[in-house]
Amino acid sequence: MRRKSSLDIKKEILRVLKGGETSLRELETKVNTNNLTIKKHCEELEYLGKIELVRHPKNKKNGRPYTTARLKN
Repeated sequence: MRRKSSLDIKKEILRVLKGGETSLRELETKVNTNNLTIKKHCEELEYLGKIELVRHPKNKKNGRPYTTARLKN
C-alpha cells in the first residue's frame, strides 16, 4: 500500500472540514493518519490562511484542553 502524499492529506483535511468545525482527534480518525501528522498539516493550512485552529481551554467530558479546526470564511 502506498503512503499518502502531503498534498493528499491536506486535501482530505479540507474535504472533511467542509462538513463543519471538527476536532483534531476526529480529523485523525477520518483522514486515517496520526495526531502529529494532522497537527503539522493543520498548522501549515492555518499559515496559508485556509483554515482556522481554535484552542478550547476545557472539554466538558474530561476537563482537558482541545483544538478544533474550521475553514476560514
